[in-house]
Amino acid sequence: MKIDKGIPGIPTISASKLLVYKTCAQQFYYKYKVPYNNRPIDDKNVAALLGTAIHKAIEERYRNNENPVAVFQRVMDETITQWQNEGLKINFAHYYTTALSVGNKILRTFDWDQFHPMELEHAFTLPFPNKHRPIVNVTGYIDLIDSRAWVVYHKSASQAPNQDELDHNPQFIFYAWAYEQIYGHRPVRVIWNHVRTAKLYEANIYHNYEDKLEQLTNDIIAMIEAKHFVRRKMDKVCKTECSFFQNCYGDRASKDAE
Repeated sequence: MKIDKGIPGIPTISASKLLVYKTCAQQFYYKYKVPYNNRPIDDKNVAALLGTAIHKAIEERYRNNENPVAVFQRVMDETITQWQNEGLKINFAHYYTTALSVGNKILRTFDWDQFHPMELEHAFTLPFPNKHRPIVNVTGYIDLIDSRAWVVYHKSASQAPNQDELDHNPQFIFYAWAYEQIYGHRPVRVIWNHVRTAKLYEANIYHNYEDKLEQLTNDIIAMIEAKHFVRRKMDKVCKTECSFFQNCYGDRASKDAE
């Protein structure tokens, strides 16, 4: 039976929130712990917008048979215009034209017959690890649930992960766990759909599955109980993926980013 309301009185987290914490505790602090009115502005990112627009295009093509390229173009144009009108800082704005080209190519070559969607962008909020001894509610969206009991995650990253990264990705583990909570059985496959190359990578979620759930539990407890938020050593991830780079490194950020 589907459980979709969670349990009142306990924290609610997402896989993305946990990934931020594990990537950089300082970024997690800026993004989620600082009171909203005092929070640094979370800069917008054209690379992230590319992924969002592709997801929407895939959803609308399967759900309503809309032209995916047209949906993609509309989401990109409307969002970038909104950001500009609101005076928001847009990281990698120079990438916008390239992003349009990348997205168009992905959607024009997408094999629409490879999946048989039963659910699209399926929202869930579930007590973790279960309703009998919950620590947190986990909320998220499963990109696509195939009628063959496949869980599919669309990803537009320039590079595919290695097998170990796939097998231990918290988002995949949460997806597989959520599917089992909703449907009462495990998914047959958990797939990372690398839309840039049209390749499907299967995650071996159930190898040492109990150990992975235990590690997730420990990571979640560490996150919700954290009092100190140490920044990671500055690297490419900081410079290209973090909206709070300037907050961490100030003038040095501007110099090093040149």
